Amino acid sequence: MFGFGFSGLIDVIVLHQILQWHHLVSGLYPMYTLDGLEMNILADGLFSLGMLIIMGIGAGLVWQSERRTIVPLAVRPLAGAALIGLGVFDVYDALIDHALLGLHQPVGPGGQPLSPGGQYNPHWIAVSLLFVAAGYYVYRTGIQNRSGSPDDRT
Repeated sequence: MFGFGFSGLIDVIVLHQILQWHHLVSGLYPMYTLDGLEMNILADGLFSLGMLIIMGIGAGLVWQSERRTIVPLAVRPLAGAALIGLGVFDVYDALIDHALLGLHQPVGPGGQPLSPGGQYNPHWIAVSLLFVAAGYYVYRTGIQNRSGSPDDRT
């Protein structure tokens, strides 16, 4: 949950606010009119708040887990789980927000689409799945290093 919320915050801060490639509902409300921009900024703000809550819940779950054990939590499995969450958010964003719902598509300078027809999305999904795979690898190797082979546990 922490990685999912963190990735959502990075997305909205970097892509929506700094680079201004798109806003959360720019597929529904134009970014280039005052009314449309106001609606997009409101949606981005509410989205940021939601991602902050999700990230906070994830951090709370980690804190609760840490308090329930005598042995400190291993960093690699936590980092791996966070990477998985990061990748899952990006897959969700590309498949649901971009492709299925059409809420927004990334655009570049002058409002030109970064890729016509959403062709940006398959590349983003591939990169996102690499994050999930890397996270899974980091998680699994962290578990193995902590307790031996995962197949040895009964």
